[in-house]
Parts: sequence; structure tokens; C-alpha cells
Amino acid sequence: MRIALIPSPFVGAVSWRPVADILPDTVAVDYGGVSGPDWHQGAASRIAAQIHSGPWVAVLHSGAGAFAPSLADASANLAGFLFVDAGLPTPGHSSLDGAGSEFVARLRARTTDGVLAPWNSWFDVDPTERMIPDAAARAAFIAAQPRVPFAFLEAPCPGSIAWESLPCAYLQLSRAYEADALAAKQRGWPVERLRANHLAMCGDPERVAAAILQLTTRLDG
Repeated sequence: MRIALIPSPFVGAVSWRPVADILPDTVAVDYGGVSGPDWHQGAASRIAAQIHSGPWVAVLHSGAGAFAPSLADASANLAGFLFVDAGLPTPGHSSLDGAGSEFVARLRARTTDGVLAPWNSWFDVDPTERMIPDAAARAAFIAAQPRVPFAFLEAPCPGSIAWESLPCAYLQLSRAYEADALAAKQRGWPVERLRANHLAMCGDPERVAAAILQLTTRLDG
């Protein structure tokens, strides 16, 4: 079964390439970012178009978790989902609905002409310096970050529930996604936790690749 590594809308496909280089029959999907008005559906269509035939598993990192409903509608060959340090879909709600007011204000302050600053500059200290120790890999990650319209954060997640009928699993990389990993476990999904960080696919691709292979095998089984 083919594995499609789908990056967060706020980072580039380069974030997944170290893992794609390790796993067989795997592609790090570059879907060209997000744009309105079909924020989720448009990205899902572009992702599905890159998987030409046969069953495949969507491995969704971080904010790409919100693409699950649209991906289930876009591809009849989709065989399951693996959420990697990702938020689970919240139909009818936007990314901002569950965010704290201080964080939202911070993002607005880092928005120019309706476009968010690159992800690594959302924080007081650039987190990539500790998350991606290799300087060349870190520079490639930073350079590949797309510029995302703030309006994407305000777009509600599609209401389709077809994705919930597909096998799902969860891989937690950081403490920030403890609640999502717990929700996945409560749903009865296979869950694995690595003592790592949110960008471990860049900084520790061997361990992430091994965990993905183990979890996708369980989905296939």
C-alpha cells in the first residue's frame, strides 16, 4: 500500500522528504499550499490527484489533520489515515475556534496584507533551531515554508464524516498533542508515542519512519 506523507499547510513537503527517502513506495506530497474559497477541498483534490492508482494511506502532519474529511470524499482508493502530531478534524469549526485569545492575537500581529508570517516566526524564539539540529536540513525547511492567508485559519473544517469509516491511527511526537493522542486512543485507534518534537520527521527521520511503518502495517492488517 502506498504511503502519502502530507505536510501541514504551514510547512513545505521538504519536511517529509527525509522520511520518504527511508520508506519504500512513499511520496512526500507537495500540494501547492492552500487557497480560497475551497481551502480544504482544493488541497484534497490536488493531493488525491498525485496518487494515481491503488490503495493508499494518508499520513497527515499537524494542521493537515483537517484535510481528512475532504480527502475521504476526493479519493475512492484511500485506505486509511495516520495522524502525526495532528489535530483531529472538527467539522464546522475553524482552527481559531479552539485557540487561545493570546495566540490568535499573536498571529494577527504577524499578519501582513492578510498573509501570515512564516511558521517559524510565530514564536518568540525560532523553534526550528532545537527541533532540526542539522543546519542544512533546517535551512531547507525554513526556505520551503509557504505563506498562508490568515483567512485559512478562519475557514471551517468540512462537515463530511465519511473519513470516520476508514481505519485510523495516531502517532504523537510532542506533548502539545497529548489531548489529540488521548482522543484517538478513546476512539479505539492504534496509538504510538515518541519522545521527540513536532518536527521529528526532519530531525529524527529514522525513528519516525519506523513508527509510521509499524502503524500503517496495523492499518493494513
